Amino acid sequence: MKKLDYIDALRGLAILGVIAVHTSQYGSNKLPNYISDFVNQGARGVQLFFLASAFTLFLSFRNRIHTEKNAVRNFFIRRFFRIAPMYYLGIFYFLWQNNFGEIFKLGGEEHSSAFLVMANLTFTHGLNPYYINSLVPGGWSITVEFMFYAMVPLLFLWIKNISHSFNFLTCTLILNALLRFYFLKYPLIGDFQLWQEFLFLYIFSQLPVFALGLLFYFLVIENQTLKDISPKSLLVFCFLICLSICKPLLKIFDDHIIFSIGFLFLAYALSRSDFKVFNNAVIRYIGEISFSMYLVHFAVLYWLTHFGIADYFGKGLTDYVIRFVITLGISSIFSILFYRCIEVPFQGIGKKIIKKLS
Repeated sequence: MKKLDYIDALRGLAILGVIAVHTSQYGSNKLPNYISDFVNQGARGVQLFFLASAFTLFLSFRNRIHTEKNAVRNFFIRRFFRIAPMYYLGIFYFLWQNNFGEIFKLGGEEHSSAFLVMANLTFTHGLNPYYINSLVPGGWSITVEFMFYAMVPLLFLWIKNISHSFNFLTCTLILNALLRFYFLKYPLIGDFQLWQEFLFLYIFSQLPVFALGLLFYFLVIENQTLKDISPKSLLVFCFLICLSICKPLLKIFDDHIIFSIGFLFLAYALSRSDFKVFNNAVIRYIGEISFSMYLVHFAVLYWLTHFGIADYFGKGLTDYVIRFVITLGISSIFSILFYRCIEVPFQGIGKKIIKKLS
């Protein structure tokens, strides 16, 4: 499959945003409000990861569905060996970092770490509001990613063109709005704040972002245009926009979805032209090692704080910039190591298993 440089650039921008927001959560946190508001939106880097992921998954599946005898089986083998080895290392590392204790107290309830570990090992922790973002920092995005993996073969059978992908986007927006409205009225756990957080993190909240990634795929790879979308579909989407404005409680277009629509335009622009400020060798390489970096930077920030070196001059913005540069530098070194020693070799093992099964 042809390597698309702008996808690595998108991943690089995504991880830089994620590191930026998490860096601001350590140390003195004395940033000016206008900078703090901007930095906090770095959390939307996860949605940029999701958008790029949906694009590449559809592209990869399309390239192999007609050339491999067991394309679906091979797809899941590749996905497992792409994500699981590094994530499993993260599970055991963060257990060690927290002394293997009963550390998972959420919503006033204490849960057995054994069940939580098992949920993470099977990537099912996204089904439980107490587990979805416990143990491995940022682990919620991994379970959401795996849930989308499970949908890809079926979506590939149904979504054949840009109009279908646009309809899928509309359906995911409606489904998320209805589920959110119902579950906020009838929560399933006692801790309402934790329940609200779960309703943002879980798969149905993030599914519209993946849908935008599929829209991006048909725009770029299949060379389809917006004029290929059914007029009826556009009319329904227009109605959703009006309804969202008139009835804001429905939250059809959450902030992370609005950001993701912006990311769709960013991705399309980078696919059409080389904007060196966004798409250059450094950012592309950061994107290439971004999965390891996503897990590693949490540990780096933890140890900077543990050793009391998260603040330097007592000046909020200066300390933040230094902390960000140090975190990025150390994370890059370890991520290069993990990428070469864990990610690439285990992806090779996955390929060998596929070859042997075939």
